[in-house]
Amino acid sequence: MMKKSILTICSLVMGISGVFAQDRLELTAKLPELTENMIVYLWNPIDKKTDSTYVKNNSFSFSKPMNGGGSIFILQAGIYNEANGLGTMIYLEPGKINISGTAKGFDLANLNGDAFVKDWVDMSRKMAGAEADINAADALDVSIGQATKLGDEDALKSLNAQKTLLVQKAVAAGKKYMDEHLSSGVSAYVLNATLSTVLSNEEKLSYLNKFTGNAKDNQITRMMLSSLTGSSDQWVGKYAPDFSQPDVNGKMVSLSDFKGKYVLVDFWASWCTPCLSEMDGLKSAYAKFKDKNFTIVSISLDKDKTKWLESIKNEELPWTQLSDLKGDKNDAASAYKVMGIPANFMIDPNGKIIGVAYRESNDPGSRVVESALTRILK
Repeated sequence: MMKKSILTICSLVMGISGVFAQDRLELTAKLPELTENMIVYLWNPIDKKTDSTYVKNNSFSFSKPMNGGGSIFILQAGIYNEANGLGTMIYLEPGKINISGTAKGFDLANLNGDAFVKDWVDMSRKMAGAEADINAADALDVSIGQATKLGDEDALKSLNAQKTLLVQKAVAAGKKYMDEHLSSGVSAYVLNATLSTVLSNEEKLSYLNKFTGNAKDNQITRMMLSSLTGSSDQWVGKYAPDFSQPDVNGKMVSLSDFKGKYVLVDFWASWCTPCLSEMDGLKSAYAKFKDKNFTIVSISLDKDKTKWLESIKNEELPWTQLSDLKGDKNDAASAYKVMGIPANFMIDPNGKIIGVAYRESNDPGSRVVESALTRILK
């Protein structure tokens, strides 16, 4: 059966791109269900690129560059249905993989190849129960909705308890797998495709920052980081890049000018509605902690100085405001690999980044920065 996709792909605001190795994927397949001239698609839902080929002698192959490391792919031959099984979701990275055998469909075939293939087969076996638990938990939502509508509190309590238990089991299995495979690209797949909807943003960021090797250097991890933090890099624990930008009066101001303070570097723009929705939370945090060794430095991705200054005035922003008015080519944004805004970074008095993505999230009344500072400056 084709595995369920739980991708959380963000809309990229900026066109900042990295340079990655153009290593190749070599995929070959031979199965009895593959009929002559059947079209085969290989689609990457992260970069939106699709490759295609045709079946010859029950076989097909793909040889393609893998820009940016491993990724999730949809592999489909002909018109997919449950009976033929010729559609699947699979993790692929540069290297070789061969799909063969006499069993029906891709998921039951023999998979051989490089290390990532062995990791994929091992993960599929170990995480089968967890995926079943997630599906079962999702299926309970219909009954939970009906019980809620009827006001059946006993049934609702029982159903929610069942769902909680199923999710806890799946999370435990997923965390165990990832903890034991922090350098495997397959762990990035587990985090995104299996656990993305049942882990908090903080838990997801924790794993993204722990990943090493191929788990760190792949398209899934960069996509998730961009979605969660606005930046495509793992910043926690690293020293913050210094920058110099003009303030509203044209005076150059550097991050290093604030050394010895806790600094929230906040990337925004006057045209960014989500950014503006967070300003009340930032103003509340600034008012509460500005006399406790904390400040905010906002960097705008505006091009129009008049609109930038008008927005600062309208929002009544009292802290340092900077911009080189280069829009999405802002030098500081490039240094922090910002891919979308709002994006912010908490920097300690020694210049080290200790937190990212202090956002309002889905709760417009929340005070994320304020809560974080309460913990940091307790």
